[in-house]
Amino acid sequence: MTSFYHTIKLILSDKRISVVIVLLAIVARIVQLTFFYNIRVDGMYQVLGMQNFVDGHGISTSQVLSSDLSKTVYEPLINWPPGYSLLLSPFYVLFNHNYILAGIVLDILAAIGLIFFTRRILRVMDVPTHLINIFTLLTGFFIYYFYFINSSDAIAISFFVMAIYFTLLLLKKDTLSLKAILPLILCLFLSGLIKYLFIPVVFIVPVFLFLKGTADKKRAIQKSGIILFFSLTIMLGSVLIWQKMTSGSATYISESTRGFFPKNLTDSYPFIPASFINPDSAGLVASNNNDLYKIVYRTFQGITLLLSFVALAYVVKRVIKKGLKFVSQHGNFFYLSFFLSAGIALELIILSLRIGKEENYPGHWWTYAEEPRYYGLVAVLIHLSVFLLYHYRNSLLIRSKYIFISLILLLLPEAFRGIFFTAKRIVKAGQEEYSWQYEREIQDYADHIIKKALNRQEGEMAVVTGSSYYINYRVGLYSHIPVFSKTEKINSPALLNTKKPVMLLIILQDNDLPGYGAFPDNNENELAGYVRGFYFYTLHVKPH
Repeated sequence: MTSFYHTIKLILSDKRISVVIVLLAIVARIVQLTFFYNIRVDGMYQVLGMQNFVDGHGISTSQVLSSDLSKTVYEPLINWPPGYSLLLSPFYVLFNHNYILAGIVLDILAAIGLIFFTRRILRVMDVPTHLINIFTLLTGFFIYYFYFINSSDAIAISFFVMAIYFTLLLLKKDTLSLKAILPLILCLFLSGLIKYLFIPVVFIVPVFLFLKGTADKKRAIQKSGIILFFSLTIMLGSVLIWQKMTSGSATYISESTRGFFPKNLTDSYPFIPASFINPDSAGLVASNNNDLYKIVYRTFQGITLLLSFVALAYVVKRVIKKGLKFVSQHGNFFYLSFFLSAGIALELIILSLRIGKEENYPGHWWTYAEEPRYYGLVAVLIHLSVFLLYHYRNSLLIRSKYIFISLILLLLPEAFRGIFFTAKRIVKAGQEEYSWQYEREIQDYADHIIKKALNRQEGEMAVVTGSSYYINYRVGLYSHIPVFSKTEKINSPALLNTKKPVMLLIILQDNDLPGYGAFPDNNENELAGYVRGFYFYTLHVKPH
């Protein structure tokens, strides 16, 4: 057995094997991200903000009003911080205004960055090469929730992990230089610039550096913390002030109900056990038995609560007894990971306690603490922590190397699920239709109708409206035309005003036709086509 383990260790330590494993992880991510890509609703508005930014209108939403269909009105977009829109813009220009390709490429680059920087963190922690390769092999196929539900979270998390690496490097070198501090400032700034949730959390890093430098009497580390704190305050503060000045609000929360809602916490996501075994996977094993799934979910919540209290008690006891003085590099990582994870969890708890549940889609009520993607950074830190336990495998704290091995084995079910999923996508390549391809067909169809109609009526401007705002914005983004949101106005075309000729493309889902009365039979409009359950009408609106 020892000889077998030694052989495996030698194989996994080989540089050529390392290259193969990294390439496998990259291919897996490319396959997964290409399959999962869909900007959904949140991303839709951020892409629109990016498009308007590239066009010189700032990061904004755009629409036309019934008082003048030919005039596009731009409003600052602050529902999300501007980071994702800004990062996407050069890719959008590079790929000739193809926002789908731009988004997929940006997501893939961020995912590759996460693969390399998690490996760098383990390397700077002196984890053996064979374990680093096992980590990459397991987590490279692991379908994190921030990849499953495509969003800007994945990119923000990648930058935050990079920031953690530069923090550890700074602590290890114990020197203050621009080369050491600038990448850290940039990565933390970008994390907050992409995601509001991370704005308070990024300040944990400079506070930790300051306290660590003070405890160890290391001026370089202490000064680094001070410089980082004030740099982030100025940079992120400037962004929030700018948003306040341009829109009247520094940040944005869609749900307006405020109060005290302790019941919201009963649905909190069990992020500790769920970092190993996704509750949805447990539900699949239970053959979609809802009662059994609830039992599993509540059990996971109980484990999370128990382990959170144990970790909190242990850290508080250690800090009170020994402080941060002369903590090892591994200890630095564990402390920083704990403080960051606790900061994220606390922020989500406070938001959930203070803000009422939001109906994010009909019939489904949602609160912050139950959103799995928001714990994405925590999951990555937990996975890294498992492999860093290698250094404590023979200590009294771990008691036995079998606990270390057991935690690695707990990652296997989701890793195998990811391997199976990725292999299935490769085998079925060209035979499956991804959600963005389905949308692309509708967009292409609409774009063809728009160009054909505009060629027949020169001098007109195109505007899109319809019964599905989701499809309206997809077509608006793809064909680069504004959206008219008051679709009900088409039932009275005479009330539509414009100062210049406008071709109104109206997209109605077949199930929604009864709600538009006699519009489909109106002689003023023309049925231009039908695809995927959507009717396409054109209506030419001229100045009165």
